[in-house]
Amino acid sequence: MVIDKWRIENFNGLTAQKTWLSLNDIEKQSSKNEIRARLSEKNQDKFLKLCSDNEAVLELARNIALYVGLQNKIYKEHVFSLIMNGVIDNLENTKVETLILAVSEKLYPIIYAKVSGRPKGQRLSASVTWDFTNESLYSWIENNNFESISTTELNVKLEYLRKDEVGLLILNKFFDAESILKFMHAVKNKTLTKKAQLVDSIGESNIKIQLSMIDTINPAVVKICNKVKEYMGNIDIFNSGAPTYISIITTSLSAYYAKAEIQGQSAAYLVFCEYISNQLTQLCCMEIKCESEVWDWTKESLCAWTKRHPKDNLITLHTPTKKTNKKLYLIFNLLVFNRVDLSIWGVPATGKRQAIFWGDAV
Repeated sequence: MVIDKWRIENFNGLTAQKTWLSLNDIEKQSSKNEIRARLSEKNQDKFLKLCSDNEAVLELARNIALYVGLQNKIYKEHVFSLIMNGVIDNLENTKVETLILAVSEKLYPIIYAKVSGRPKGQRLSASVTWDFTNESLYSWIENNNFESISTTELNVKLEYLRKDEVGLLILNKFFDAESILKFMHAVKNKTLTKKAQLVDSIGESNIKIQLSMIDTINPAVVKICNKVKEYMGNIDIFNSGAPTYISIITTSLSAYYAKAEIQGQSAAYLVFCEYISNQLTQLCCMEIKCESEVWDWTKESLCAWTKRHPKDNLITLHTPTKKTNKKLYLIFNLLVFNRVDLSIWGVPATGKRQAIFWGDAV
């Protein structure tokens, strides 16, 4: 479909070029009308009632519409309608924890839509595929010079990854860190007696030696370690005398070596990624505060935040206590892992039907 027509069909009435806070009442009502028209008859009145109880429901619905498009279709159904009807069905109240749970469980239709854009002046073979874990459809369209857009159904095979876990991958696109922490039932708090601080990279030379040896075997390990360092910077959270990223990488590499000796590179890489993932989850469940401002991992990296707040930072630890068999660490993984890396957790690469773990071929 020609890009201009596609843009009108999918974002008309949403005032997409403006942020939620800058919308006036008329523009909000327009968004409400467009969204309501795409809900099932039984959910239309419920949607209006929820919006009157808490305007956050309308804001969320508009954000989802901008993320997947109003008219984008798979299997003769609109992706937005499938998602939003599922969300409304699940909502019993408008508490943020309830909203997050409903969204996390009902976003899965997004993984079945393969949206391709053909750049202007290029052949069809030059088309690129939208990565839903990276940005919204609206942002993707605006950031690329496409001539046409097409959507096809992708018969994705979810094996290790469950449908109700797909939404965890992009919760940070719709909710901030404080809200997600509430969803995770982080009720056990412990305040550290010492303040975190920025320190020199003590111990980095040893890590560089290890990574140079691993690079010839599995460059992906080196890439992920570098991403961890870039994301965290030189903050010493626990006042240990060295940047916290050093201990995260060292612990993960130790697990990698131990597993490689017994079960080989494929199993070692899997364990390494799981160690990084678990420690990343713990990091994002900490409250890192400088004066009155708290780090929000959904907005910027810890490294970027500490550069803006070079003073000592007060740390409060939060321990997630939510009893669930869902892979909650998927919420944080894309902070340092890319879409291809996620294959080890069962997430197919962009435009692919199933996840293929590189280690299967080792």
